[in-house]
Amino acid sequence: MDNLTRVLAATDGSEHGLRAVVTGAEYASRSGASLDVVSIIETRIFPLGIEPAQYHDSLAEEYHQAATKQIAAAGGSEVPVHVRSGLAAPLITQVAEELGTDLLIVGAHPRPAVARILVGSTAERVLRLARCPVLVATEPRHEPFSRILAAIDLSAQSRRVLQTAAKLAQIDRAGFRALYVQDRLTPMLLEAALFDEKESRHHARSQFSKTLADVSLPSELMMSREIREGHPGHEILHEAESWKADLIVMGSHGFGFFNRLLLGSISLYVLRHGHTSVVVVPRSEGEA
Repeated sequence: MDNLTRVLAATDGSEHGLRAVVTGAEYASRSGASLDVVSIIETRIFPLGIEPAQYHDSLAEEYHQAATKQIAAAGGSEVPVHVRSGLAAPLITQVAEELGTDLLIVGAHPRPAVARILVGSTAERVLRLARCPVLVATEPRHEPFSRILAAIDLSAQSRRVLQTAAKLAQIDRAGFRALYVQDRLTPMLLEAALFDEKESRHHARSQFSKTLADVSLPSELMMSREIREGHPGHEILHEAESWKADLIVMGSHGFGFFNRLLLGSISLYVLRHGHTSVVVVPRSEGEA
């Protein structure tokens, strides 16, 4: 993310949608970006035998009014509202692409037990489909973020994660920390990799330093760094809690070779088990 010029908040008129609208309105105001709001009439809400076209206009007006009320509650005015009909996740990401969105915001419930259900539906599908960073807001955020944690895995995607986190930290004048979590390899894997545990740690630290050095970050940005060992999802949440981070920025795929076989395993773990708002940065084409 080189610049943040366009923010898109997705709402269905619910409390979760309000979280996205408020957070989006505030972030757009702080960054000087434009704000758009998208609301989707899901065709699955119609009972069998009912023709959606018969009720489309009245429903579209209802959804538009609900979104407008949320924009007003967020202190916004004259914000474009895009109402579409169909499947929510594909249409939300389609509108984001049409508008050239730099940051897409969706709402999620702050309680992990509920988030496991909600993140597994529309929000999770948006995360899988979006080509721009997605902020999953666990609250209607009015104030700037104060501490931003960038969790990276030393892949090519790490550059985009660090650049996105740095840009957000620059806008909010937030503290910025880069975190790398090294999976503990079993003795069998260590032997197969021809690394002992000490060499593995040294190699990880070296690669972590190289990754940070290769990314051009704003000169005024004060960055700290941290390396942890263990299960990446657990350690990311532990670091966020101990450092009191209020925003986690991470990639859309897992950390390490085996976790990358499971699409988004670590990002979904953090979303489902944490209380902190998260920005998920997608891979660009060609990234390994």
